[in-house]
Amino acid sequence: MSLRIAMVIDPWLEPYNGTTVSTRRFVAALEAAGHRVEVLAIGKGGHCAAQTASAITAFEQLSVPGFNRLINSMRAPLAKPDRARIRAAVARCDLVHVQFPFLLGYATMVEARRMGVPVVCSFHVQPENIMLNVGLRGETLRRLIYRLFVWAFYSRADLVIAPTPFAADLLLQHGVTRPIRVISNGVPAAFFARPRAPAAAPAPDGRIRILSVGRLAKEKSQETLLRAVAASAHRGAIDLTLAGAGPREDELKQLAARLGLEVHIGPITDAALLDHYAGAALFVHCGAVELEGMSVLEAMAMGLPILVSDSPDSALARLIPDAERRFHAQDPADLAAKIDGWLDRPAELAAEGESNWAFAEGFAHARSVAALIEAYETVAAAPGRLSAAR
Repeated sequence: MSLRIAMVIDPWLEPYNGTTVSTRRFVAALEAAGHRVEVLAIGKGGHCAAQTASAITAFEQLSVPGFNRLINSMRAPLAKPDRARIRAAVARCDLVHVQFPFLLGYATMVEARRMGVPVVCSFHVQPENIMLNVGLRGETLRRLIYRLFVWAFYSRADLVIAPTPFAADLLLQHGVTRPIRVISNGVPAAFFARPRAPAAAPAPDGRIRILSVGRLAKEKSQETLLRAVAASAHRGAIDLTLAGAGPREDELKQLAARLGLEVHIGPITDAALLDHYAGAALFVHCGAVELEGMSVLEAMAMGLPILVSDSPDSALARLIPDAERRFHAQDPADLAAKIDGWLDRPAELAAEGESNWAFAEGFAHARSVAALIEAYETVAAAPGRLSAAR
């Protein structure tokens, strides 16, 4: 059946936000499958030119004194809810899908509940994402934020979507009793189809290219990679790229300069990103807080060998159990040793890339889209009556 879906995502027009990237991909696939999507987001009315023909119900950006600079640098602006506009949009739809646990999402869930429209809610934001970037720490605060998220969002949903079993377990640990379904963000077909040189093959200029992709923010811990490359035995031959946008861009550039490294740090286009994946010898992800790790799966789909942090707050520590592909979180010396270990064994590096490509096939985006549509159809057919069993 064809569904009308209200997709609630404040920073729809921000191309460097991982949740936005994932949501755009799903919206394009949903519309290609014959469903109608109306996006509720910051922006201008009419039609949105951001990779889809979706209609957009636009809201003003919320000003948060003292935090606006950080919010803007994170490419994650918040929308100011307008209840009348929300009600009008929800009335046109069969179900609501909320991506972020903030004011626009909360207001839309409340109105949808009043109108009897079923609600799906995704788990994209860990409290640690917020706490690290505003300089706060503490287990008590972390639990309070989880409690707020559960009360305001996940307890009001007919279905909660988690990108990994790790994320689903976090929700259960913090008291979510609504149904939870694991659906990966998925890897689009373009990443599997893109030809690339074998990982062991040297670049034409003899350089070794290492790539890291992610928001330039504290929880991504890119400084660990900078210090590791500076300590690597292959330092003089390594070209490093940190692709992304965020509040730490200048700080990371200054650190690279102090370490005497020439590094590309900053946002790049989607087309350029594919080129970087295709030309890299190794992909490194240092994130301490991660619910899935889209960029790691994309790198694996491109046949890249990978190294990931073993942080207990990251889904990647469970997804990648092999010790040879992990390093101790925020430990530049261990990461440098792992980088050198792989670069000293080029034949094994090539075999690793082939193995990763096969592994990533299990996360093909088409599978995630099919699972999401099936979830939507289940919720739309029986709103509020789903079993609480996972």
